[in-house]
Amino acid sequence: MKNYILILVVLLLINCSSDENSENKDVSLLGKWKLIEQLADPGDGSGVFNPITSNRTFEFFKNGDVTANGTLCFMSSEVGEIGSGTFMEIAGGDFSDGEITPNNCSINEAVLYYKLKEGNLIIWYLCIEACGQKFVKIQ
Repeated sequence: MKNYILILVVLLLINCSSDENSENKDVSLLGKWKLIEQLADPGDGSGVFNPITSNRTFEFFKNGDVTANGTLCFMSSEVGEIGSGTFMEIAGGDFSDGEITPNNCSINEAVLYYKLKEGNLIIWYLCIEACGQKFVKIQ
């Protein structure tokens, strides 16, 4: 009987995984995402994501293109002219899962970083202080 319990414990340990990204394996970046929260740190590290009312969306396509119903060049909750760019996955990144390179920005090296976390998409912008937006998948 002790052997059966030992075998059962060994099997359970073998099948357990400590993959930190396991909650995101079922969440695909592809599709349409709607802005739900925004973070703009005041400069002392105390910034948190706060709910926001906006119709801003990002959409990611299989071919590596991304569009938004507003600018991709800087953080904004406003909608307007379609912003576009490309995205690329970065394997093994702690801070991000990938990066977005906008088209047609006046800043030559504008790059945004994205992370899938707890079923949400977080996009980090280049700011002096931390700034980012949190999105929920709608399509």
